[in-house]
Parts: sequence; structure tokens; C-alpha cells
Amino acid sequence: MFSWPSLILLASPTPALPPDSIVSVLANEPEAASEVIVVRAERLPPDRSMSAQVVLDGTALGSSIGLRLDEALRVAPGAGLFRRTASGPANATIQGLSLRPIAPNGAGRALVSLDGVPQNDPFGSWVFWVRHDPMFLDRVDVRRGAAGAGFGPLALTGALDLIEARGGPARLRLLGGEHGAIQLAARGSATLASGTITAMASYEHNDGVIPVSLSQRGAVDQPADFTASTLTLVSEIPADNGQWSFRASGFKEEKGAGTLGASSAAQGADISGARKLEGDWGQARLILFAQTRDFANQTVSVATDRASVTPALDQYKTPASALGGSLIYAPAFPRWSPRWTLDWRHSEGETRELFRFVGNGFTRTRIAGGHQDLIGLGLDVPRLWQSDDEQTGLDATLRLDRWANSRAKRLEADRATGAVTLSETPVDREGHLATGRVSLFALGGQVRLSLFRTFRPPSLNELHRPFRVGNDVTEANADLVPEVLDGLDLDLNRQWQGLGAAWKGNLTLYTSKLQDPITNVTIGAGPGVLPRVGFLPAGGTLRQRLNAGEIRAKGLEGSLTWTPVGTGPRPEVALRLSMVDANVDGGRLLPALSGLRPAQSAPWASYLGVTLPFGAGHQLTVALRGEAARFEDDLNTRRLKAYQALDLRASWAFRRDVDIFVAGENVTGTAIATAISGAGIVSETSAPLWRIGFTVTR
Repeated sequence: MFSWPSLILLASPTPALPPDSIVSVLANEPEAASEVIVVRAERLPPDRSMSAQVVLDGTALGSSIGLRLDEALRVAPGAGLFRRTASGPANATIQGLSLRPIAPNGAGRALVSLDGVPQNDPFGSWVFWVRHDPMFLDRVDVRRGAAGAGFGPLALTGALDLIEARGGPARLRLLGGEHGAIQLAARGSATLASGTITAMASYEHNDGVIPVSLSQRGAVDQPADFTASTLTLVSEIPADNGQWSFRASGFKEEKGAGTLGASSAAQGADISGARKLEGDWGQARLILFAQTRDFANQTVSVATDRASVTPALDQYKTPASALGGSLIYAPAFPRWSPRWTLDWRHSEGETRELFRFVGNGFTRTRIAGGHQDLIGLGLDVPRLWQSDDEQTGLDATLRLDRWANSRAKRLEADRATGAVTLSETPVDREGHLATGRVSLFALGGQVRLSLFRTFRPPSLNELHRPFRVGNDVTEANADLVPEVLDGLDLDLNRQWQGLGAAWKGNLTLYTSKLQDPITNVTIGAGPGVLPRVGFLPAGGTLRQRLNAGEIRAKGLEGSLTWTPVGTGPRPEVALRLSMVDANVDGGRLLPALSGLRPAQSAPWASYLGVTLPFGAGHQLTVALRGEAARFEDDLNTRRLKAYQALDLRASWAFRRDVDIFVAGENVTGTAIATAISGAGIVSETSAPLWRIGFTVTR
């Protein structure tokens, strides 16, 4: 680990560029002619070879019914966390993001990047969503499929690119709601010397709701409360032929798990610096970052009558850190606009736990973890070939990556005597993999056919950390190998006018094969004494992370937007749909899984949103979101029912700089099942969630 006080001192904020350095430009390529892209001075031009399928600008983020970023992504069906639980009450270990539902998992199979810096946790690859309030963002780009040449090993099913807001007017949002909900977020900038410094802070508290269904609750069930806070400082300095930028941030959150004696807590800090250079030779951008995290998690075993609990695991500390960076170089060629990317990330972390509760206390200790290194070289070549009329062409991306897992250990000992009960030092492992994407486009980009390969190495959490939730235990596996995804996408895009309205349609058809997917595979059940776990009661399940054969998926993602032609505020109707047929082939090792659906993969998900403006600044949004039934487990024995939920948001421009809003989620009280335990206990959300607040912009 490294010393954070010295690093934070080195990253102290400094003067930034003035707000008027933020400019809007119109993309000059045919396929994005109607897309307005915001480019800050320190950012290179956007990747022309892979445009985002869904773009949430500042207006969309500010009017989202759900106030957290993962909730704002509900407008993109198929994109979401491992389970249906929103990030507020959810345990960090299930907050990994997947942008296609071919095989969701807790670690997530998508890269979340903030201005070029990976936000995936160094130990578990999940994301702490509290750090990314929509108010702090200018834009969010959802890129499904193979992402660009940067940090490819983290972008198996795509990338979520976050563009942070800097400079501009000050904003304050305050809201309150049911279940003791209170949230405060503020962003402001100050002019210092030749530039500005931007500060962002947030605080949130919620008393929570009891997650277990009403008919199954017992004395040990209680509301899943949570409290979180963040602080970020960003500065930018003009320099010769470019610019410097610096960022320092920290966060802390504490959560109840909805059961007596179960809770979690997390905290962390990040610093990063970027330098942009440009001249006759082209453009370049250097990014360096450092991250530190700590996570604690206490779980319990619940009695059958839910009247008492027994401590199951005390993961009292999980120190983790990452160092990394990237160098992007875009040479100035008269015909081509290639982009070279060199990126690397060193992660290390370990879990420190107390387990095997006997009598009045835990009798065993465990330390498990290791190091991971990723380094890759990528080349994006948009318009590698194109016709004279620029209507047809070929884009290409190529990466070569090296991954390495080292210094792994798992040490378990008797807490009273110190005697070692298990000592393992898995061998160091490494490998190389070439990946990339080739895209043929026609009709100026309205039609695009892409063939790609991506991969994801297992996280340190998957390699080394066993965990227990209730009576369900999942073992780690230090022998996991990277997942490899081969895919083919056909994208169809069109904008037209007819019947007095402007229409925008998008349809993506895809087929993919995920080789060696990392899956929690059932290998035993209670009651009985099981290897490493000890006694597991009835209803308990023993699983282990395994590379489970392969998963084949065919699907579609479609959207249609309708806006009447005219001037001034206009209504809008948006329909989006995600459908997927995914099946597991367990092969010779896991034949019981063959033909089954991957856990937590829903066959379809939908979103229908209607926005109705009423005069200047007044607006009503009605949204219907839904999802098909999905399975909790790999054996498809625990079925989570389908649902349709209705959300509402009304806002009024009280004054030119004050916006008042009322938002309601699941206003019809639909039961949304989020989990089922081995004993058949259903976790769900059903109570409507109402909030009222205001936003001040000055």
C-alpha cells in the first residue's frame, strides 16, 4: 500500500481554466451529424469509431426520476447492477455494472470511466455509485459491445463514460422523502487568478425499508438504512500547448443489511492528474491516478423462524489500492486520425476476516488476497478505409494486453491458539491476449456491422475472497482464468420526419459467445458438514466460483423517440427495449448447467417514458419500466417474478433559478422481487417511494 497523506498534498487544487474554455462542437462525421458533443479543453476529440447508443446529457440527468446514477440508467433497459436492488441500500458486492444482460455478476462486466480514469473497485471491480451524483456530471455515454482501445480488459460488455461537470454556475439540490430520506448535493466554482476551481459535495441518509416480504418477516428483520457522503475538488491550469488538470475526492458510506447484526461500510479516496499537449505533431494526453479503498461487511445466519441470528462472518477490513495511468497519442495525419493508447493498472488488496462462530465468538481468522497487473497497448483507426463520398467505410481497433496475478495467499488460523489451519500460496499466473473490433459502416453510418473480441480477467475478490450471505456460502477460486467474449453487432440508425413529428430510431441485433464465464456454481447443500465451510444448516447452499463452460446469447436493443415538430417546449415519447436469449453450455465439467439461463439474466426489459412540458420550465414525466422473470441461481430453481413499475416526476420553475420537483418511484406499489434465499425467503421492494425537493442554479 502507499501513503495517502503525501499524495493528497501533491494533488492540492490549483487554478483552472475559465468557464468559457468549455465549448460545444458539432460532430463533422455523417453518422453523428445531429449529435452535439461537449469537449473540454483537456480532453481529446471523441472516439469516432464507436458512438454511444444512449447519451444522457445534463438535462436528462437533472430530470431523472431516480436520483442516483444507477437509477438514471433505467432509461437504458438491459443496463444495470447484478440484482434489481438500487445502489442506495445494496451491498457494495452486488453493485457491479453490466451493459448487456448476457450474464450479470456482482463484479460487473462493464468499464465505468470518469474522464478516462477507471472507477471499478481495485479489489472487487464493483462501483461505489454514491461517488457519481448526476448533478456532478455533464454527460453520460452508454457504449454497449466492444469499447474503445482504452482499458479494454475492464470493458467486457461495454463502457459507461462519465464526463464530469467543471466550472459553470453553482447548483444546490435538497430533497426529503419517505422513510427518513434526506439528500443534499452542491456544486460550485470560484475564480482564482486565471481560472477556476470546482468543488462538489453530497450527503445522503435514508432510514430504509425492510427488504423481506411482509408475510415472511420475523423478529430479526429491520429496515436497511444507509448514510453516505462525498467530497471532490477539481482544478485546471493553463499551460504551454495544452493544460494541466488535477482531481482529489473521497467518500464514505455505512449501510444496514436489513437483518439484525448485519451491516457494511466503505470508504475511499482518489487522486488523479492529467496533462494535455497539442501541436503540429498532433495531440496527446497523459493521465496518472491513485486509488485506495476499504470495505467492511458483517453477515449473519438466520434461524428458520427468523427469531434469532448467529454471526456468520466478520469481514472487518478489506484494504485495497490501485495505481495506474494512460497515455493517448493522436498524430496529425492529413487522411487518417488514428489514436494510440497505452494503459496500465496495478491493483492489490486482501480481505481480513473472522469466521466460524462457535459458542460466544468467532474461532478462526482469515487473510486472503493478492496483486494484479494489467497493461495494454491499443490502436483505434477510424476511417481506415472509406469511399470517396464518405458514405461507406471501415473502422478498426486492436489491443494487445498482458495480465498477471501474483503474490496471492490464503491464511487461516485458530483465533485462540494461533495454529494455522489452512495455508495456501497459489502460483503466480500471467497471460497475453489480443483483442479488437472491426466495423464496416454504410449509408453514412446508418448501418454498421461490427465483429469484436474482448476479455475480462477475474477480480481479486473472485480469486481470493469466500463470502457468506445468510446460510448461502460461496467459495473463492484462485485458479480462475479470464473470460473471453466474441461478438457480432448489427446497428441500424435512422432519423426522419413524418406525421408532423421528428422520429429517431435505433436497432442493434447481436450475437455473442462468452467463453469461461466466471459463475457461482452450486457444489453442495445443507444440512451437513461441507469442505472448508464446516456445518451448513438445512436450506443452505455451497457454491464456488468456476469458469463454467460458455454462454451463448442472441439479442436485440431497440429505441424509438417521437417529438412533434415545432418551436418551444415540446412533448417527447421514448420507447426502449432489450431482449436476449442466453443459455449456458456447461461442457463435460458442468453438464447440469447446459441449457439453463445464466443467473440474473432477464429475457427482456423495457422502458416507456413520456415527457409533457407545461409552459416555460414546468414538466411532467411518466415512465413505465419493466422486466421479465429472472433466476436467482445457476440451477434455475429460484425464480424472481416479472414486474412493471410506474414512476412519476413533476417539476415547476418556481423562479428563473429555482426548480421544485416531486418524484415518485413505483407509485402503484408493485412487488419487485430482488432475491430468494435457499430457504425460500424472498427479498422485495413494494412500497412507493415519494420525494420532494428543489434545485437552485446561480
